[in-house]
Amino acid sequence: MADDADRADAQIEQQLEAARSVRQPSLSYTGRCHYCGAITGGGRRFCDADCRDDWQRDRIARARNG
Repeated sequence: MADDADRADAQIEQQLEAARSVRQPSLSYTGRCHYCGAITGGGRRFCDADCRDDWQRDRIARARNG
């Protein structure tokens, strides 16, 4: 029978697999933030770290939830 540690390990492995499945080598530069659509400059894909982090969280959640 699985104990708490085994269940936690299984959950962590599932989350890592979800994160790996949404991983992209590189997003193209469009001149706009990939999350909120704000205009960016200097080859940046996101307007700030918050948008980048939110975009990553959304992608992981979508992969996990199907």
